Amino acid sequence: MAIYMNSERLWFRAPMGADAAVLTGFLHDPRVRRNLAIGRYPFSEEGEARWLAEQDHPPAMDGQTDVRFAFGAQGQEQVLGVTGLHRISMLHRNAEWGILIGRPEEWGKGYGREVARAMLAYAFRTLNLHRVWLRVNADHPGGIKAYEAAGFRREGVFRQHIFVDGTWVDQVAMAALATEWK
Repeated sequence: MAIYMNSERLWFRAPMGADAAVLTGFLHDPRVRRNLAIGRYPFSEEGEARWLAEQDHPPAMDGQTDVRFAFGAQGQEQVLGVTGLHRISMLHRNAEWGILIGRPEEWGKGYGREVARAMLAYAFRTLNLHRVWLRVNADHPGGIKAYEAAGFRREGVFRQHIFVDGTWVDQVAMAALATEWK
């Protein structure tokens, strides 16, 4: 397994085609997909494998603007989730950050905060970005708490922004700036 970077407890590497079955399983769990904008549609392993193959280029290649990582616990090969910086703008030096921890039994162990910190370090120190932003469902207090602990600040609310399980849900806009991040 080719590890790209490590944090205190986690490894990070490029997603691989072999991850397709695991990622598809994550996306079929209603607890996992509830907080994902893409979670309203079924996924197939074949479709996920095609998507992974299409993403297998550095952002500078072919005009792509995303960097994605699979991550897991050090000492284990099992993937816990995926994370990425999306819509990277090298002109404005910003990107949207996203995370999926696909194993609900691992929630509440501080992995979200650890992944957020690792991705902010990568964004600010490696990619020289100035601002990393995210959107989180307002009814996901665990996520909001983890993001604040990692250095994100609330910026505003998109009222009734997404439709989840028959209900309109607000989304909280948050961001971290390189000049404020420690």
